[in-house]
Amino acid sequence: MQRTQIYLPEELRREIDQHRKACGESLTDYLRKAAKERLEKDKKRKTDLKKLADEFIGCSKRTDEEIQEWLDWVREERRLSDEVREERLQKALLRK
Repeated sequence: MQRTQIYLPEELRREIDQHRKACGESLTDYLRKAAKERLEKDKKRKTDLKKLADEFIGCSKRTDEEIQEWLDWVREERRLSDEVREERLQKALLRK
């Protein structure tokens, strides 16, 4: 173990003391646990961001043919949506 000294704002120290006393923890254990949780959270966030970047970059590794198939699919879906909207509009106009 390595000894470390820190300064805490009074309000933060009061809140920590209230919480740790209710849990029966020493200040040292409480701060150790808080530091460890923060490190784990930061590591997980970094891992999640790396995974997201890999997935995003991975989509650029598609072949031209795969990209074209995807674009065709998106365009067809949009066209069908436009047709459905047009039909609804025509029906609404006919009711008036």
